[in-house]
Amino acid sequence: MGQIISQAVFKPNPGADMAKFMGFVSESVAIWRKHGADVSIWAVSTGEVGNMVFAARFDSYEAYGKCVDAVYGDPAFQDWSARATGSGLSSWVRSNLARQLPI
Repeated sequence: MGQIISQAVFKPNPGADMAKFMGFVSESVAIWRKHGADVSIWAVSTGEVGNMVFAARFDSYEAYGKCVDAVYGDPAFQDWSARATGSGLSSWVRSNLARQLPI
């Protein structure tokens, strides 16, 4: 069985305070990791330059579901979400949920 990967693509808004922006990113990573996600952050270097990718990997859909339920139920995430959305520092581009195929 392959892994599951959840990706959120986002970008800093023009003029964003990058220190504050990266603080929000780091805070989110910590919350997802607390609930079992294997998280990495990527900077897009070709194509949609300037976008960033939040990637969370899981061993199964079951592990993904348990983590997502825990994250969205966590008061720290709810607080983070309200503050991050209200900050105006970034914009959502897209998200994907993909499964690795055996080859």
